[in-house]
Amino acid sequence: MYKIRTVDVWDTLLRRDCHPECIKLATASHLLLGWWEEIRPGFRDVWALYQARIDAEKFLAEGTKADGKDDEYEITEVLRHWVSSVFSVSHVDALPVYLAEFELSTEIARSFADSEIEDFLRFHEAEKTFFLSDFYMDSTMLKRLLRAKGVDSVVADGVASCDVGLNKRSGKLFGHIHALHAVSPAEHVHVGDNQWSDVDSPRAIGVSAHHYLPEIAHKERLERERLFSSRAVLFEHLHCECLALAQTSIEELSSKKSAAFRLGVEAAPLFIAFILWIAEQAIEKKLDRLFFFTREGEFFYRVFLEIFPSGKLFGHDLPSLEVLEVSRLATFAPSMRDISVEEMSRVWSLFRLQSVSGLFTTFGLRCEDFLEILTDCGLKVSDVIVDPSNSEELKKLFCSKEFLDAVKNSVGSQKEMLFDYFKQHSLNAANKIGVVDIGWRGTIQDNIALLFPEKEIHGMYLALRRFINQQPGNVSKAAYGPDENINNKLDKIFESFAVMELLCSSSSGSVVGYKRENNKIFARHQIDEEENLFFTEFTQHFQNGVVLAAKNWKPYIERYVISASELQSTALHIWNALYRAPGDDLTQLFMQSPQNDVFAYGDFFKRNRFPSLLTIFLSPVIKSSRLQLIEYVRRVQWTQAIEKTKDIGWFHRSVLLLVFRMANFFKRVRSRPGFLWGKKNG
Repeated sequence: MYKIRTVDVWDTLLRRDCHPECIKLATASHLLLGWWEEIRPGFRDVWALYQARIDAEKFLAEGTKADGKDDEYEITEVLRHWVSSVFSVSHVDALPVYLAEFELSTEIARSFADSEIEDFLRFHEAEKTFFLSDFYMDSTMLKRLLRAKGVDSVVADGVASCDVGLNKRSGKLFGHIHALHAVSPAEHVHVGDNQWSDVDSPRAIGVSAHHYLPEIAHKERLERERLFSSRAVLFEHLHCECLALAQTSIEELSSKKSAAFRLGVEAAPLFIAFILWIAEQAIEKKLDRLFFFTREGEFFYRVFLEIFPSGKLFGHDLPSLEVLEVSRLATFAPSMRDISVEEMSRVWSLFRLQSVSGLFTTFGLRCEDFLEILTDCGLKVSDVIVDPSNSEELKKLFCSKEFLDAVKNSVGSQKEMLFDYFKQHSLNAANKIGVVDIGWRGTIQDNIALLFPEKEIHGMYLALRRFINQQPGNVSKAAYGPDENINNKLDKIFESFAVMELLCSSSSGSVVGYKRENNKIFARHQIDEEENLFFTEFTQHFQNGVVLAAKNWKPYIERYVISASELQSTALHIWNALYRAPGDDLTQLFMQSPQNDVFAYGDFFKRNRFPSLLTIFLSPVIKSSRLQLIEYVRRVQWTQAIEKTKDIGWFHRSVLLLVFRMANFFKRVRSRPGFLWGKKNG
């Protein structure tokens, strides 16, 4: 029997469910998210921070080597040097110690006891057993780690290379152990996984060394290292895993539902990345609450809970979150500062037309109660007014005392009810509020901001169009995808914004107002059964596919420290693929499902009610035909859907397709900086 037995720690006593460097990446992410403002701009990236950490380790290693020891360093000293190099201001002395504790907690979370080491050690008995590790955490931290994993019953004490500045690679740490315990190399047996440090190096000085490399555990370790080799390898692995899981999930579904489910799995990285970005924003901006706006927000909320069930991201607590039942229709009237044509321009600048019925719906009034006033103003209930801001008829209506009094009473009642609804959901209790929606200009956020001017409201969107209305001073907005306010360029991807809304929608309908029941406020929903039929047949299964993939991605996000920025190119590629090469099922769904356009338009829009060939050919000379064609193009926009539709004849489709391509071309030209109409029409 030997007098002492030493055992390596990593990949011998303990194993990780990730690559070792992922632990450092997790610490870098924790620092980046929690101290964003303090970090110098050049280091506001996980990999830049990680590289700065490696540089700090090299610097300290060179210093100890110059002092005659091995190239060793201790974690707290590394973190102190690291933080000093990346912060733009001096840091508090306690931060490196705090980060070291965080890294230890990450090691504990990511590690597990090797299942075969105890049996292996029985063949190499000794009087005393110690751990011996080339590691930057000292023996005190390693003992805590072993205790947390229940391995302290096998090895309770030992030495880490950073304790003494000597390591196994050079062989000097073995000599230190011999002197410390007064033993000769022949009285010492060592077990470990590294061929040089744990076998060749100790054998060179006479230690009995044994290579520990169990086949299954080593194979799993190599796979974890392969997945860390590049993000492309990792993402492809996840893609294949998700497709395999999907195959099992769709066995009992119809072909159409199966196709929707698979499409959701394929598109999932887009939504996973968006949700991950939202979580990062919530921590960086130090938000108190997070609200997901109906309808698309219900889907985003579901994915969020799947990825972050514990409410944490790389050691940071995420704010409390919930779905908020709102809409442009339900929030605009309560947000009005006065009842005037000028205030209505906040809506009219977006839509450039106003139906009379939609106007009264916005105010919560019945057109039938104002027929006489409408007649006096030269208006009919069925009228749709182009350029409403300059409509003499609407100006006359807004001068009617009876109309204004009714609107004021209705708006006052709606505002009171909306405030009570927000109070129920504690929106008024938070100071820094985060809101999530699909896009595209954040008008619901603007409405809420006008109601709560004392609160900071940060909006997070999949994409943002160029802002047309003046932005409230207490609002900030950001987009994960394209943002026309930053690049000043009209992105083709916005031609398919309506289909993205369709894929992210819910069956709960649109919020049209609120009602009070038993001293509680409830949202009133307008539900269209035809719309929900398409949701049940396609959208629901698409979303289920996304959620399945999100559930599979969750542990990899934690283990491999995936950031939203790393997924951005993949996410936008997916969106572009949906836009440019949609499947027949998706385009059929888009063309046949009704679109809720009650706000401003005052109706449900049917995309498969194509303008006739006569209307198209007469549009250059007859204004009514031209307006009808323009509105159809404006409300559909997606050229590829027209190209793939089979609901009209070849010639009719070809002519309409030409119109769409010309319209989108001129829209892009008009949006260029300096173009005469660009600023006017946005």
